[in-house]
Amino acid sequence: MKKSHLFNLIKRLAFIAVVIILIYPSCLTKISGAEEIEDLFVIYGEKERGEAQGLILQKNLLEKAPKNMSQYDMWRGLFAEDVTEEERAAIALKLIDEIYPQGNPAKWDEIGGLWIPQLVPKPLAAFDALYVAVGSLLSLNNEGAAWLARSLLLQLYESRGARIYGIRTAPIEVVDIIEKLKVRAPLPPIGGWPNPKVLGRLPYARKIYGYISVDTALVNEMTFLDSLGRPRGGSGVYAWDRARGRIYNVKGGRSEDEIWPNF
Repeated sequence: MKKSHLFNLIKRLAFIAVVIILIYPSCLTKISGAEEIEDLFVIYGEKERGEAQGLILQKNLLEKAPKNMSQYDMWRGLFAEDVTEEERAAIALKLIDEIYPQGNPAKWDEIGGLWIPQLVPKPLAAFDALYVAVGSLLSLNNEGAAWLARSLLLQLYESRGARIYGIRTAPIEVVDIIEKLKVRAPLPPIGGWPNPKVLGRLPYARKIYGYISVDTALVNEMTFLDSLGRPRGGSGVYAWDRARGRIYNVKGGRSEDEIWPNF
């Protein structure tokens, strides 16, 4: 056996051992033969092939993405009704490539700032790009699409801030995405698939509009954003009303009726 083949075999065995211990602890007492191990080998093989094809798909979609489009216009394009899912995936992947440092979703914590003059927080728009990309990829008839979607989600999960503000609590669409991933890319991550608390709907990002007091924001359990549009604990410059899909400027004093503007 060649050294490279032996190395790959050892790597697969080590990975499967970790999966069994961390994800399927009951398997340690229930395995009666090689059936479960064989199933994991099959899925792991699918993962390797799927991820390789996913990288090719990602490259092809990025080449098809619109050129010379601003990040803000790409974000708006994520939710346009007159684009195909392939076009939507291409736009989302292009935005991910530009808005995340080195195009790596694991670096979500490093994103900051607002698009001017629209006043849309980039950190929240980065969540939109990631989840729209994953959702659109899962709608494509391509073997690598689901594994690329899985890879993007797991990269995002590496970010502590993203886990807190974008995965543990997430819009209803994210729950649907995770359920589809369980079917299309059935190898669960170490620790199992996330089980988000559902709050609001996509998009995460919105234009900052209107004013609200700190007290009203706290009473309505809003999430505060700092001056660079990053979610934070305590108080902040902006208040993100996830349930209603709005972002307000925060001001001192009492809130009045006009702070709840119609959109």
